[in-house]
Amino acid sequence: MSAPPRQDAWTGRLLLGEHVAVLQGRAGTSRRHAHYAHQLLLSEGAPWLLDIDGERRQGQRLWLPSFQAHAVLAAPDEGCTVFLEPGHADVAAVLRQLPRLPARLPALQPLLPGLCRAQPLDRRLRAAVAEIGARLPERVAASEIAQAAHLSPSQLHRRFQSDLAITLRGWVLWRRLHRALVQFLAGDSLTASAHAAGFADLAHLSRSLRRMFGIGAGQLQALQLQVYERD
Repeated sequence: MSAPPRQDAWTGRLLLGEHVAVLQGRAGTSRRHAHYAHQLLLSEGAPWLLDIDGERRQGQRLWLPSFQAHAVLAAPDEGCTVFLEPGHADVAAVLRQLPRLPARLPALQPLLPGLCRAQPLDRRLRAAVAEIGARLPERVAASEIAQAAHLSPSQLHRRFQSDLAITLRGWVLWRRLHRALVQFLAGDSLTASAHAAGFADLAHLSRSLRRMFGIGAGQLQALQLQVYERD
């Protein structure tokens, strides 16, 4: 008989797309952290309890903008957590619909396209993003990405911060984490997934997850993963 999941483990189903992810189930507690994605915390029952910049806040419909520092102090047993990349989120639509958004994945999933809207990117930045994706899991050098995008290194860094609201280094880390989850979704072990995304080892992946999401890689092992292909 398998041991019950740890209290801080994430349990349930993770719907993972290229620019959006939804967890239906229980998100374990987390350390204080800040991540690139906007986050929605939804519940029909017990409220979420968060520490946001040192202040406690609870509710059934919570919105956390990109890089908002927070920690999850208590999570409902059946909550819904939505992560949206800023470049693919219609923030006005999200905030307008937030009070009425369902907290169950079957009802929420058909609404996701209306919450996601790709922001137009300069063709040179699109080229840079594509080049980074092509180079992973190998080392990504800013000078080589800039050359492929026909930008100077300083222009490249400014473009990422102005158009994607993240540093170049932060974007590369974000895509490595996404690739590791995709590999894990495909059935690889967490260690193999870490290597496939360019992390040195599982410990390196876990440290990056703690910095970005306040959790360790082991907290993800109880999740059932599913690909979302409509974003």
